[in-house]
Amino acid sequence: MGAYAEVVRGAFPGAEAEPGLPRNTGWVLLTMTELPPAEARARFPSAQRLLVVGGAVPRATRGEIAYGSVDAGPPPRLESGTARTVREGDFRGAVLLDGLEGTSGRVVLELARAGVTRFAYRRGTSWVVRSARSVAFAKPLLRLEKAFAVSAPVRWYQRRLARAHAHDALKQRNALSFPGEKEWRDHFERVGIVPVPAPAPGEPLRITLYIGQLNSGGAERQLVNLAVALRRAGHRPRVLTTYALSRENAHYLDELRAGDVPVATAGTIARPEGERALRALGLDPEVVCSLPEVIRDPVLDLAGELLADRPHVLHAWLDYPNIIAAAAGALVGTPHLVLSARNVNPTYFPAFYQPWMDRWYGFLVALPQVHLLANSQAGADDYARWMGLAPARFAVIRNGVDLAARAAPTADDAAAVRAELGLRDDQPLVAGIFRIAQEKQPQLFVDVIARVRRAVPDVTVAVVGVGELRDAFLADLRSRGLSDAVHLLGQRKDVAAILRAADVKLLTSAVEGTPNVILEAQWHGCPPVATAVGGTPDALDDGDTGLLYEPDDAEGMAAGVVALLLD
Repeated sequence: MGAYAEVVRGAFPGAEAEPGLPRNTGWVLLTMTELPPAEARARFPSAQRLLVVGGAVPRATRGEIAYGSVDAGPPPRLESGTARTVREGDFRGAVLLDGLEGTSGRVVLELARAGVTRFAYRRGTSWVVRSARSVAFAKPLLRLEKAFAVSAPVRWYQRRLARAHAHDALKQRNALSFPGEKEWRDHFERVGIVPVPAPAPGEPLRITLYIGQLNSGGAERQLVNLAVALRRAGHRPRVLTTYALSRENAHYLDELRAGDVPVATAGTIARPEGERALRALGLDPEVVCSLPEVIRDPVLDLAGELLADRPHVLHAWLDYPNIIAAAAGALVGTPHLVLSARNVNPTYFPAFYQPWMDRWYGFLVALPQVHLLANSQAGADDYARWMGLAPARFAVIRNGVDLAARAAPTADDAAAVRAELGLRDDQPLVAGIFRIAQEKQPQLFVDVIARVRRAVPDVTVAVVGVGELRDAFLADLRSRGLSDAVHLLGQRKDVAAILRAADVKLLTSAVEGTPNVILEAQWHGCPPVATAVGGTPDALDDGDTGLLYEPDDAEGMAAGVVALLLD
């Protein structure tokens, strides 16, 4: 739960502002986000003293508020000086501000050893207070529940249930409503569209770009291109994410910072002006609680950010962020909400699609301030059919390569890649750059490579990407005897050099928007062999700059790869 979501939940009737921890002692506030002294004291006035542990920004002790840290590990551990402060300072209560799931079990255990006897965390609008022993037992049970939730039988059942719900939703969508719809409409009528004064000629627009995270996906690539270009043009873009930016979720963070574009996770800090405005909205609990649980807090956190710094335009990317942004923007009256579709509609992705998306999309896209974009005509037509809209509701803006923002890789860059892979100068290299997920058909990719290797025995393949099917992909490579030929490189910053080093780019997707990697491969002189799906035919000239095949034609794609390797 982010800071703005906490503000809203704390204001609900019957909600407890503070947990029932001992008042005659100190409290440890455990969180990985920044918590300034004034905010910490305002949120927890009953504690004798506070120790904020794990925050993003180290701070010195101020009055009754001290700061400590967690060694990231792995595994995470309390920093030794922090553990000593807990022991010597009589801190017997702890608040898990990132929730039970978002807190390290080892850190909880070390706090207990240092003298903490009671731990508090939010569940819904109420605080749960548990002993150290109860929390220690709850953590492994939570992991067991998560493991069971992703087990093969449960996933099979969920897919079957999702298909049944999807069929029912598509059949009945026009008649569907949801609990709280009347309250939402009443709220829209009360708030309306709040105009943000237009800038004078030559002055910048304030534009908020919203997405789940900044991993190495195509939508993230285009968001970065747009944000940096807007900043170069003199506007004031900022990027907000749903999830914390770390590891693979921060793949493009450096590029945004280099382009002088502010980046933050929505709800990390509740700014006073945003908090005051959010409280003044007087949100009906029915409005909040009718939101699907998975997006409820993100909607509130983004709403607070929009109130703290009202943009002229809020531009969201991908389905979850689209619905979050449209709901948050509508709550606060943002004048322009741009929702960007980056592929075909979400029912094509069973592991991702949720039946509630039908009615929420249908409800929100009817708002007058909502504008719809797609990056291919095929994607626009598909979303329009799914939503029951005229295709003309979507503006089609295809992806592009920002040539001004990057330098072309040199021959030395390409040589370094080939040396890393241990290739001879004349040894053929195929590049596969894709998310290792169902829609990219990794099994078909392996099938094509197996056929290519029979014709070109010394071919090497470099696969760049991550995804939930990585383990299955590796097992498939082993079973086909291809482990020595295919190198899984994970996420990389030097994709351009890899394309420059490769002889062919292979993409076997079942669905696509307008694939960035096809555009970039051609720019770097690496001819693509790809499936003719979505916007891919718009991205190359078949037979001239690349080759296109039907999405199940393994034999044809293999023949195309071989022909290019031997040409």
